[in-house]
Amino acid sequence: MVIEPKYLTVKMLAEYLHISTSNIYKRITDNSIPHIKMDKRVLFDREQIDWWMSNGCQFQSEFPTLKSA
Repeated sequence: MVIEPKYLTVKMLAEYLHISTSNIYKRITDNSIPHIKMDKRVLFDREQIDWWMSNGCQFQSEFPTLKSA
């Protein structure tokens, strides 16, 4: 049984989607792919990527808001 990681690196995402890393970097720059930036590192939540792909590569129009404590 293979355990799939929740978060993917650029290289892992490129392999997962069968596209080039340069295509992914372009989408990060355009802010057209869901990603998380941690300093210089960029990660992708596999569930968000799957949702994004299944919805025609479009972001959700509204994101849920969190109530402050």
